[in-house]
Amino acid sequence: MQPQIPYTRDLVLVGGGHSHALVLKAWGMNPLPGARLTLINPGPTAPYTGMLPGHIAGHYGRAELDIDLMRLARFSGARIILGAVTGIDRKRQSVQIAGRPDVFYDALSINIGITSKLPEIKGFSEFGIAAKPLGAFADAWDATGRDPRVPAVIIGGGVGGVELALAMAHARGNQGQI
Repeated sequence: MQPQIPYTRDLVLVGGGHSHALVLKAWGMNPLPGARLTLINPGPTAPYTGMLPGHIAGHYGRAELDIDLMRLARFSGARIILGAVTGIDRKRQSVQIAGRPDVFYDALSINIGITSKLPEIKGFSEFGIAAKPLGAFADAWDATGRDPRVPAVIIGGGVGGVELALAMAHARGNQGQI
């Protein structure tokens, strides 16, 4: 049996993205004695964007995109708080969460993902959907994206855009225009 060491430091992770998932995994394999690890995330899972092209191509189901934060927290011995962060007070070193007491920290890491400004493009709100955050995009793709009669346009020519274009072409059997 391991001796119980009192907590003297609090490390708080805001957001369940893949970087924090890796921290939880590493912590589970080699925890820092005397430090308490806390993860704050709105839900018990977090989507992993790196698997989105594989999902679009049909290699992974929608559920496979989600990181099981509850399981990782159990493995790492971290406490997990399900809730939306509403503010951070740097002077008090505290995180505010809707409907919960403040969570105090000695060290804070934020990994909350990305959003895009694409809705500002004329017509985008009516006809488009941003790939990030990926949940809504993956759900919309599952609903209509595999149908080659539904046109698809990718805005952005970076690596992610190219991966999505190739995945969409694969899913549609190269029949639809991308």
